[in-house]
Amino acid sequence: MLFMAASIKKYSATTYLKFFLFSAFGVFAFFINFYLPAYQITIGSWVWGAVKGQSNVLCSHLTNFIKAALYTGNFKAMPFVVWAIGAFAVVDLFALRPQKAWKTTKVNAAFSIFKIIGFLVLTLIVIDIYFGYHFSFMGWLFDPVGSLNNNSIANFVMANILVTICISIPCASLFLPFLVDYGLVDFIGVFVRVIMRPVFRLPGRAAIIMVTAFLGNFSAGHIAVNDQYKTGRMTERESVCIDTSLSTVSVGFLMALATNTGLNNAELWGGKNYWNLYFWLAFLITLIVAFIGVRIFPLRKIPDSYYPGSTPNPEKIIRTGLFSAAVTEALDIARDQENVGKRIKYYMVETMNVLGTVSAGTSFFGTFGVVLYTFTPIVRWLGYIFWPFFRLFGFTGKELEIATQGSMISFVEVTVPALLVATGVWSMRLRFMLAVLPVTSIIFLASFVPCCMGTEVPVKFWHLCVIWLERMILSILIAGLFAILLFPANMIA
Repeated sequence: MLFMAASIKKYSATTYLKFFLFSAFGVFAFFINFYLPAYQITIGSWVWGAVKGQSNVLCSHLTNFIKAALYTGNFKAMPFVVWAIGAFAVVDLFALRPQKAWKTTKVNAAFSIFKIIGFLVLTLIVIDIYFGYHFSFMGWLFDPVGSLNNNSIANFVMANILVTICISIPCASLFLPFLVDYGLVDFIGVFVRVIMRPVFRLPGRAAIIMVTAFLGNFSAGHIAVNDQYKTGRMTERESVCIDTSLSTVSVGFLMALATNTGLNNAELWGGKNYWNLYFWLAFLITLIVAFIGVRIFPLRKIPDSYYPGSTPNPEKIIRTGLFSAAVTEALDIARDQENVGKRIKYYMVETMNVLGTVSAGTSFFGTFGVVLYTFTPIVRWLGYIFWPFFRLFGFTGKELEIATQGSMISFVEVTVPALLVATGVWSMRLRFMLAVLPVTSIIFLASFVPCCMGTEVPVKFWHLCVIWLERMILSILIAGLFAILLFPANMIA
């Protein structure tokens, strides 16, 4: 009572309302599932795509709404929107922020070249979509491919990667200020820092950002971490650790992986749906791998330095009076924060910078990765790195080949491994592994790496490669144990 009385004198009613109402709305937007029945809207000649009835969070419902309006119906504006975002990225390279592209590191310069190539590929794809024209020698990009369920590489990259990302990232950013800017992150952080510090060597704020990324999108995690780093609330090491170890793909990606691998197809498994088991195991394995990863090179060697010019504002060590301290920290943030309109504008500007990088970069890496897998033996050769780890769990023959290739191609694009077992007869162990590994290894070139490197967090590309390899090996070992413990060897469909 004494604490509450003191708090009433210290904080205004507006501050309390900002903390409670904005935080509650943020939780609702990202974490609370609610059901929307199937719908299809028609406005004159504008016929939207059909949206299935589903239980989902507000952020995902909004993504589905926009996709139905601007892509899956007869008004296909999204390919042009994706192209315009890519064009912005190219303008950014030469006119807006050329110093970031060409005057920092050779890796950034190389990625800038990849963006330009990606934009050219994106332009060709958009011309084919809207005008039905492509060069005859580019059949490799526009002709149906059996391994992609008879989709063309161009259509696969646009529909499965670019459109989804260019809708979901802004939708997540629209609601992100409510979740992270008005005290909720700081309130929860006080309680979980008791666990996060000794277990993951990270601030308590990392926990809510991880869950936000897991339920929203990895880009939401990157943008939130970027803001925390730039405002002095996280160090370089903490920011890189959260970006590369906890900001994995969203539930939407997990659902796509579960669908393509058949884990949530009850007809394959005698009426049993494995979605919930898969979801929670993917979450658990991600945490176990993070627990190990933050203690080994290169993450443990990154300095605990702050963003240049920022005022360090690390979490305080609190041993008693946790609730009082949590409320005080949260209300301090809510009181001093800008109005929500300015925060949304800030996040959308930051998102546009990241999204340009993702659009052009993903056009290159997504296309490049699928081409490598479809037309060359390179993915198969590199996949042999993981051969001994899968052999530990009894994988042989064709399943061993698919397992190693799926693991390797996940570094390029996260949804492709599941497509390797989308058709045909395969063991549950293989299906489970190819659904889990792209999630728990976290890092992939198609959009994660451009998004991560598009922020102010000074992550190094070669560090990302090493971290991915470490996480993939650890993920195979841990997921393999779960696979043999949970699924009989003769469980095949």
